[in-house]
Amino acid sequence: MRISFSATNPCHMWPTARAVAEAGALAHFYSGYPAWKIADANPAHLRCFSFRTNVVYGLLKYAPAALRPSARRLFLWQDRGFDRWVGAHLEPCDFIHAMPGQALHTFRAAKKLGIRTVLNHATGPAREWVRIMRPEYERVGMSLEKECPYDAAYFEREDEEYALADFHCAASTVVRDQLIATGIPAARVWVAPYGADTNARVFRSAEKPSAPPFFRILFAGQISLRKGIRTLLEALTLAGRAHWKMEFIGSRSAETAKDFAAYRGATPLTFHGALPQEHLARAMRDSSVLVLPSLEEGFGLVVPQALNCGCPCIVSDRTGGKDCIRHRENGSIFPVGDAASLAAELAWWERNPRRTSDNFTWTDGARTIIAESEAALSR
Repeated sequence: MRISFSATNPCHMWPTARAVAEAGALAHFYSGYPAWKIADANPAHLRCFSFRTNVVYGLLKYAPAALRPSARRLFLWQDRGFDRWVGAHLEPCDFIHAMPGQALHTFRAAKKLGIRTVLNHATGPAREWVRIMRPEYERVGMSLEKECPYDAAYFEREDEEYALADFHCAASTVVRDQLIATGIPAARVWVAPYGADTNARVFRSAEKPSAPPFFRILFAGQISLRKGIRTLLEALTLAGRAHWKMEFIGSRSAETAKDFAAYRGATPLTFHGALPQEHLARAMRDSSVLVLPSLEEGFGLVVPQALNCGCPCIVSDRTGGKDCIRHRENGSIFPVGDAASLAAELAWWERNPRRTSDNFTWTDGARTIIAESEAALSR
């Protein structure tokens, strides 16, 4: 069994591939990042093409916005160039995993080589994202088309990638159900859950876990419309708890400005910006609950990260990380957009403080991929 993976950004694909490697089933990992950025990699497994990635991040970091292409155009240029390179350098294996938007030339080459193709989904289909998010952008007076990379050309390319895919690997049951709703047979969709992080020494619980001395709510991730920030702010307003602490870790998108300006809740808000992983883990250990009220979320890596740190998680039912949650045991699941339900769950966890004892790793997802691959080869 030889399984390869391809991704411009290591994201979830590298920790998955590394777990597959530990089981002796990794052929190659094709990366858009340079080899020195891939943690704990065996050089024999790596195939890197990082030129376009270096150019893109260099321009975004150093070039004024007025003098460079938009981030949308830059990332499309990066992904498509990487996809062409993988297609031209693909080596024999049994399966190749690639992500939507980066799979077209890779899969075309795989078909010529007799390699089975797996479209690996961190999120649901792009059309579903557009359907969910369009009303939110209209609500704040923004154009969805200007803010996202999905246009007719993208959908045409994605349709061909779907047609070339023998199988689909979904991050969660949320993504699985969205794929099945598009007409993909359930038997061709695998669900391979994510783990906490490649560095288990960071995302771990305290040696003697105990509930924080006050009710501290944590949001971690990009602070954007997609994350359901409006629902969270409405829940805090309904709760009316001045003694709660609401802390945000992550970059703050301008698209949420109207919702924050309208906030009149009693709970104070604190923003920390993006923090190193060690600081994020410490915040998780020090928080009463983590909240992820997303309108659309294929998984949400912060969920297993927080659970491994002993922090319960309250998530919407559109958050893929709900697969990790046992309701009111290690967290809560509430109906998406229902601020009253979220406020009720926050109040419940204040009355019933506890720490979790979970240990989510990437091994389970790797085992699923290997088992599904073996079953596919036997058919």
